[in-house]
Amino acid sequence: MRTALACAALLLCAVPAVAVEADPLFWPEEQRAFWQDGPGWLLTEEQRAAFLALDEAGRAAFLQGFLDRDPIPETAENELREGIARRLRLAALESGTPLDVRARLLFLQGPPLAREVIDCGVFKPLELWSYGATPETARPLVLYRPGASEPFRLWVPLDSKKSLYTAEALRWVEDFDELRLRGKRIDRIYCPDAKKVDAATGVVGLRGVVVASIEKIGPDGTIDPSKGKDYYWARPKNRAAFLGPPADLAAWARAAAATRLPPAAGTLEVAGLDLDFPYRAGQRLMARGIVAVHGTGLVAAEVEGTPRLRLRLEGLLERDGQIFETFRVRYRVPVPAGGAAVPLVFEAALRPGQRFLLRLRVVDEGSEAQAVLARSLAVPSDPVSRLGALVEGAAPGEALPPGLGRRDSLLLLPPVGEVLIGAWRAEALVAGDRIQKVVFLVDGQPQLTRTLAPFSAEVRLDPFPREQVVRAEGYDANGELVAADQVVLNQARGTFRVTLEEPRRGSRSTGRVTARADVVVPEEQSVAWVEFKVNDAPVARLTEPPWQTPIDVPPGEDTAWVSVTARLEDGAETEDVRFLRAPANLEEMDVDLVELYAAVTDGSGRFLRGLEAKDFEVLEDGRPQTLARFEMVETFPITLGFIVDTSTSMADALVESQRAAASLLSQLMTPQDRAFAVGFARFPYVVISPTDDAAGVARALEGLQAMGSTAYYDALITGLYYFRNTKGQRAMIVLTDGEDTASRSSWEQALEYTKRSGVVVYPIGLGVGVLSLSARSKLEALAEATGGRAFFIREATELGAVYSQIEDELRSRYYLAFNSNRKEDAAGFRPIVVKAGKGKVRAARGYYP
Repeated sequence: MRTALACAALLLCAVPAVAVEADPLFWPEEQRAFWQDGPGWLLTEEQRAAFLALDEAGRAAFLQGFLDRDPIPETAENELREGIARRLRLAALESGTPLDVRARLLFLQGPPLAREVIDCGVFKPLELWSYGATPETARPLVLYRPGASEPFRLWVPLDSKKSLYTAEALRWVEDFDELRLRGKRIDRIYCPDAKKVDAATGVVGLRGVVVASIEKIGPDGTIDPSKGKDYYWARPKNRAAFLGPPADLAAWARAAAATRLPPAAGTLEVAGLDLDFPYRAGQRLMARGIVAVHGTGLVAAEVEGTPRLRLRLEGLLERDGQIFETFRVRYRVPVPAGGAAVPLVFEAALRPGQRFLLRLRVVDEGSEAQAVLARSLAVPSDPVSRLGALVEGAAPGEALPPGLGRRDSLLLLPPVGEVLIGAWRAEALVAGDRIQKVVFLVDGQPQLTRTLAPFSAEVRLDPFPREQVVRAEGYDANGELVAADQVVLNQARGTFRVTLEEPRRGSRSTGRVTARADVVVPEEQSVAWVEFKVNDAPVARLTEPPWQTPIDVPPGEDTAWVSVTARLEDGAETEDVRFLRAPANLEEMDVDLVELYAAVTDGSGRFLRGLEAKDFEVLEDGRPQTLARFEMVETFPITLGFIVDTSTSMADALVESQRAAASLLSQLMTPQDRAFAVGFARFPYVVISPTDDAAGVARALEGLQAMGSTAYYDALITGLYYFRNTKGQRAMIVLTDGEDTASRSSWEQALEYTKRSGVVVYPIGLGVGVLSLSARSKLEALAEATGGRAFFIREATELGAVYSQIEDELRSRYYLAFNSNRKEDAAGFRPIVVKAGKGKVRAARGYYP
């Protein structure tokens, strides 16, 4: 062992380092594969640093010398080369990318002594791998998949046990802990294997005490069970050691060369991979590849009465050490004469000027024989076409989502409404005979299973609107995934932007915190990924909401920041940055102001104009606040929402309400203002999305018809959701004639969401008499909580006068902003009182930070 390392070190020193290219994607494929795909993991940190400093010739010389030096010279074979080949094969059978920690473990440690898949819906995809000489001395590793398109990673205590739970299960467990409930833990009720996860992580429950008994571990690493319960080998350095280079390369080579491989399915022969970039696809260039598969040995089958070869190509693109994109293509081609080669063509749209690592797996579905290829590629700035003649004779493929084919397929119908809360009837259209079971999942958590058509289920959603992913998975009789589809609910639409919502601006974060972003997506577009970085170092890349991840704030006093970048499928990107620890001269600039809008009236109810900042006093939780900004809002942009009751009882009032609304819009709206409308009967529905077209909103309101019951609370929440990511004055007019009769949401939920929105609400009760105490009190509560005003009228003809008063108020309010002097970590609702010495103030009663 020492001789081999010494020779490698001498070889590194003997080769001059000139013209060094640090990015392995620019290296020859043999050198890149050595470094990234397995053998490079055998090098010590010193060897790796020295290897990176070499030029191409130096790397080639080192690579050759490293592989040729037999660490066990007394035997005839080179166990190092044989061991590397066997472990690479073992890793490739497990995963298509070495970014998957399972592939790295198999290469470095070989097959685990025990492997258990935890599949109960409480945890994210999770496996327990145990390594050791015997079951008694084996140590478990926790491997989990953080997101749907991410590779498995090794869990360490710094990740927090929260990272292992699905979103819904985490809420259960947190509630159980927070309420200090007694009895069997909620996750163990739904997942008996949670006890095994406790043991493997060393953390009982969510925040349980870690039991440490270092004395239990002997100097040789064996465990003495008589010395108590040991969880503490689970320290990060102990777990990370499994991914480090072997301490004894000769011992590793001997064990790796003896690795037993599963029965080989066969190897396809391919003539190589060629690429060009023939045309533009929007802002991207289309990468076109061709792979020629030797026809000898391919197994044909009858497809619709004709012999056909059934081939499948699985592709994976890596960039900056992360999975960028995956794709699958299926081919059904005639059997070639005389075993001639079968050329397969595929395409992927990539952004110009970027470099990727392309990994391909070609599979003969008849025999399961396969071939694995990898190649780095640089996307040029302009199209380059040179494969025209070759492509003309190539077999076209059929692009497939993972597991999805055309004959046996599944399609999840998108929702009719734009904002969904509480529950949604999900319907999956299934084609073919193979799918026998459909599982419906929300945010990765299985909820319901259907084994008979029609495949539909009412899935549970959050009571407040937020982005949620509903997925349907179709399985055959053997439990194999055949097809899948998903939809994103409540996705924010509008001008493309991403905003960091947490950590909050102006806070000085320490330790581990949650970074959360809000993404607004243009119509007809979808998000490719959202990436978080800390001090420009990548932390997480997510491909579906929720757009949040835990981050570690760097220790010390140096400037630190978190950034988020969102990318659309067409390649467009946008980003936002927030300081975690700002320089002293930027602290004031990097603080979120608490913004209030206040109307002031005299004893006769007339609005008072011309007041100054000194005339106002603002108290938060009883503490005086200093105003940082103050002005009249006559020219402030307004976003105005109309929430209109269209239940059957409103039939006689709709025409007049439409006429009054059109008059208000024409007088109030300027080119910088926006308005939208939501109608509600049994369900809320969008009449027109936010627009600066006042006439268009008026025309949309004219088409309303009265029919059905009254989902008033759901409509409130739906309307308020359309104000997210809007700035300036935000006001919502709610017109209804009675109590709620059909909402899924409760009154308490609707009021709470209203308080959180920061939108002033003007409820109008039509025909709500003085004896309708419950209905009147609820309308008044909405107005009082938000700084609005409740109106009660007998006839729809009075709406014109009411709308005039609302218009006058919206142009007569004052804008007040201050930096809260309350402690940053104070959570929950913060009560606000605004006073003016010269009149009565109407403003929101508080806010949520």
